[in-house]
Amino acid sequence: MKKFKKLFSQFIKFLFVSGIGWLIDFCLYVILTIEFNLKVFYANIFSSIPAISYVFLISTKKIFAKSHRNNLTIIQKYIIYFIYQLLLIFFISIVAQNLYILVREYNLNFKMMKIIIKILVTPVTMTINFFVIKYLAEKL
Repeated sequence: MKKFKKLFSQFIKFLFVSGIGWLIDFCLYVILTIEFNLKVFYANIFSSIPAISYVFLISTKKIFAKSHRNNLTIIQKYIIYFIYQLLLIFFISIVAQNLYILVREYNLNFKMMKIIIKILVTPVTMTINFFVIKYLAEKL
């Protein structure tokens, strides 16, 4: 039960930090898609980079216990996380772009659709990111 409490507490804190990261990501995404009319795929990639850096740095410093193994430095862990994020963002961006194309085929094309798609993919990526950062911070 104690491990579950710790995990739950970490998850709640991570949601808060990720929420701030998501706001960074979301604001940049809105600017890129609405103001600059960038494709969903590219906007999602460019808007995510500052957000993932923020979430990683705060999470590893404030939420998760440091690994006692000291196998990797924080920079090495960040590089691993960054590469993982690039792969995840690339995959999610393809999914989001295809979802947008699919929705347009059904004549559901309106300005907010790009925003709705961003909101729909967020819970999936946030949950996966929690476990990846936890593993990097506490196990490696």
